[in-house]
Amino acid sequence: MDNNTTNSTNDSEVQDTELVEAPRGSMTIVELTTLINRYEGDMKKMRDNLKIQSGMLRDAVEGDAGYHELDVQSKDLQKKKTEIKQKVMKTQAMEAVVAKVEEYKSEIKDAKEMLSGYLEEYQRVAGTNIIEGENGEIKEIVPQYRLVKRNNG
Repeated sequence: MDNNTTNSTNDSEVQDTELVEAPRGSMTIVELTTLINRYEGDMKKMRDNLKIQSGMLRDAVEGDAGYHELDVQSKDLQKKKTEIKQKVMKTQAMEAVVAKVEEYKSEIKDAKEMLSGYLEEYQRVAGTNIIEGENGEIKEIVPQYRLVKRNNG
């Protein structure tokens, strides 16, 4: 793909983008910042292109009469299914199960957060991102990095 290639479809211009992998090694902060900003911009263009193409697909499918008829039937069945599910879930026995499920989900979330903190501390103290599990399995501690908008206020 070429960054200058365009495809004209239904009066919408869609620009193809290609991510080029940069060499790793000793890069300056300025080079890294430029590279990160370029990747972020390229990813935005790709998301915009995806949105346009997905909209075209959705419009084409939803414009089909047969699809529309089945979609209406499907929504009616889904509504009935939801009503029955809610009826079953409101029984006393199921309310207890639902509460237990929510409790387990919350405990797992809390345990993940605690484990993350312990892994970060282990990596700092041990000076390595490798840890051996109880069964001898070697595991790697992997941090997850991403960009988020910062509130200026």
